[in-house]
Amino acid sequence: MDQKKYREYPIPPVLAPFIKSIWSLESDCPIRGEPRERILPDGCIELVFHFHQPFCTHFANGEAVVQPLSFVVGQMNQFIEISPRGRIGFIAVRFHAHGAYRFLPGSLKAVATEVVDAVHVWKHWITEWAERIALASTMRSRVTIVEQMLLASLERSRPQDIVVDRCLELIQNHAGELRVARLACEIGASTRQLNRRFENAIGISPKEFSRITRFVYALRQLRGSGCQTLTDIAVASGYFDQAHFNHEFRVFAGKTPGELLTDPNIAF
Repeated sequence: MDQKKYREYPIPPVLAPFIKSIWSLESDCPIRGEPRERILPDGCIELVFHFHQPFCTHFANGEAVVQPLSFVVGQMNQFIEISPRGRIGFIAVRFHAHGAYRFLPGSLKAVATEVVDAVHVWKHWITEWAERIALASTMRSRVTIVEQMLLASLERSRPQDIVVDRCLELIQNHAGELRVARLACEIGASTRQLNRRFENAIGISPKEFSRITRFVYALRQLRGSGCQTLTDIAVASGYFDQAHFNHEFRVFAGKTPGELLTDPNIAF
């Protein structure tokens, strides 16, 4: 019997344009020795608050760290794996690609590809919120505190960057297939200006985000493949050929598309 309880929560209307999901995972008993769960790049940034035992994060390069009690996972360009170290209890906020920079101060390039202690992002402002979440007696009260924290953070945030948001829209509408020069031309900015503003607000370059967007599009095609062959999916997702398709999957997922379909411990 699965001891883990996963829940998603309604998002307040004022936060809905920026946040993809607010969710939690709990267990009544300690959990150890489970296979690692592999998490793939998805173009989102995540904020996590533990109120029980933090997980261990294993990076693609073989390094492993114990997660901070509260942390930000920046834009990922490779997979990570996570494993529990005891009793599970955390609440998480997954931001839309265009949403995170409205809440996180400073350049998001500083948190890209990393698991970063939330104190390094918000300084000591976040400490009280994290303590309140950890000490709350119910999940409903934790959700309320997280919502209050997000609203307070939004009030302190930087303004919308229309150039970045339009670039994201074009990338996502074209499934990552537009070149950076074309994106800059469509927006009316130089490639240098676009790269600088995009990295500041998103964490990675438009080119890298486009690659991830194409990869995510291909994952969706793979998940609902039905009678489609891998070659069909590769072509439909904008890859040059099967070799290019396999290469990009190895970079981002550490496995080929065929291997992903048979692995039960991969979240996509």
